[in-house]
Amino acid sequence: SEVTTKNMSNYDNAQKVTTMFLHGIIVVSSLYTNINVQRSIDDVIEFAAENLETLDLLGLQLVDVHEMLDIVLRNAFFTYHGKLYLQLTGLFMGCKPSPIVAIIRVYMFEKRSIYTDVRFLNKPYGRYIDDGYGLVSSLEEAQVMFDLIAAEDPDRLLQWEVDFPKSNNDFVPFLGTEVRVSNGGSLEYKFYRKPQKKNITLHFKSHHPLKTKIEVIKNFYRTAEMSSSSPDYVEESFQVVDHLLRCNGYSNPRQFKSIRMTGLAQPRNTTNVMLKLPYISEFVSKQILKFIKKRNLPITVVFIPGKKLRDLLCSSRPYDRARCTIRNCKICAHLENNVMCTVKYPVYLITCNLCQETYCGESSRSLHDRLSEHL
Repeated sequence: SEVTTKNMSNYDNAQKVTTMFLHGIIVVSSLYTNINVQRSIDDVIEFAAENLETLDLLGLQLVDVHEMLDIVLRNAFFTYHGKLYLQLTGLFMGCKPSPIVAIIRVYMFEKRSIYTDVRFLNKPYGRYIDDGYGLVSSLEEAQVMFDLIAAEDPDRLLQWEVDFPKSNNDFVPFLGTEVRVSNGGSLEYKFYRKPQKKNITLHFKSHHPLKTKIEVIKNFYRTAEMSSSSPDYVEESFQVVDHLLRCNGYSNPRQFKSIRMTGLAQPRNTTNVMLKLPYISEFVSKQILKFIKKRNLPITVVFIPGKKLRDLLCSSRPYDRARCTIRNCKICAHLENNVMCTVKYPVYLITCNLCQETYCGESSRSLHDRLSEHL
C-alpha cells in the first residue's frame, strides 16, 4: 500500500489545475480461476518477444519457454475427498508462474485498450495484480475505461467491479488503505480494514511469547502510520488499530507501541545450532536463555507455540487422509493410529512374532527405511 500510494502521489502536481478530480477503483473477481490458460501463455510469449533485449533466458528459446509453461500450467492437480483431480480451467494458485502470468494477461488487455485509446492516453492509471485505480472526472468515464479493458477478454470470464466515490469528499478503499483526491488535486490516504475481515489477531491471552505479541502490535501501528498521508489521518489509522487490538484483549494497546524488548535478545550467529522448544511461559523462557547465555553455549533458541484446541479438534479437510506413495508398501499395514511410514525421526516399539520379545528403537531416517531392515 505504501508503494502504491507513493506512486499515485506522483500524479499530484500534474492535476493541481483541476478543481475537482475524482478517482475510481477496479477489482477483478477470481482473477486466477477465470484466466484462459492457453491465451495467457500466448500473451506471455508475446510480452517476452517485445522485451527480448532486456530478458535473460539462460540460453533458452521462446519456444522452450512456451513448452515449459504449457506443461506446468496445464498439469495442475488437487485432491478432494481423497481423490485426485486435474484442474481444467484457470490458473492453479499454488503454482509459482501463475501470478506473473495473470498479471501479464491483464496487462495485455490494458495495452490493447486504454493504452492506445486517445481518450485515456493522459489519464493516470495503475494496477496491483487484480486491484486497479484510475483518475477520472466522472463515474461514467470510469465505467467506459474499465469496460474497454473487459471487452478485450474474448472469454468474458473476468468480472470487473468499479468502486467510485459519491462525492470528492468520500474515500474509496484500495488494498490496505482508503484513498481520495482532494479538491486541490492532492492525494490523501489512511489505513483501512475491510468490513468483511473479522476483528481477530494474536490475542492477549494466547499462548505466545510476550515478545511476539509486542512485535505484532508494533507492526500494526507501523503499518497504520506508513499508510497515512497526514498526522490527522495517522490518528484515525491508529484508532482503527486500537479497536482491533481491544477486541483481542489488549486494554491499553498503545502502551506496547514504543516498548523496546531488552534482555531476551539473542545475538545472531549463523554458526549456532538452532534449537526449537515449546513455549511454556515467560519465566521458563527467560531461565532457558539465561542458562545458555551464562554458559556461552552456541545455541539459538526458537520458542514455538504448542498445539491449540483448534489443531486438536478441527480440520479444514476432514475427509482427506494422507496416503502412502510407496508401491506395495509392507510397512503401513503394520502401523496403527494412522501413522504413515514416511515419518522421519521415529521412536518405535516392535514385537517379534517368533519369540515375542520387544525392541524399542529410534532412527534419523524414515520409518519405512528403518523398519524394512527388521523384516
